[in-house]
Amino acid sequence: MEQVQEKIFSSLHISKKRLLDEMSLLLAKQQISEFRMEIEYLEKKYKINFNKFNDDVQKQTASYEMENDWMKWKFAVESLQYWKNLLQEKI
Repeated sequence: MEQVQEKIFSSLHISKKRLLDEMSLLLAKQQISEFRMEIEYLEKKYKINFNKFNDDVQKQTASYEMENDWMKWKFAVESLQYWKNLLQEKI
């Protein structure tokens, strides 16, 4: 199998390191895309951004669904920032 990999890398004029770098960037961009989609979905669902939703949830008794969405939304916002920061370090 390693011989096949070497032939492929050679044919593409790409090193293993460059391939890993490119795959890493691709995976990070995929994470960013997924978290952006989650955020956009929740923004459309509630017709507000996370900061406003966060304030609203803290001011009122939230339903189970709202609390669950709050946790997903908070995770998506924090994860998006994490991956964006990681990519900025890479560049």
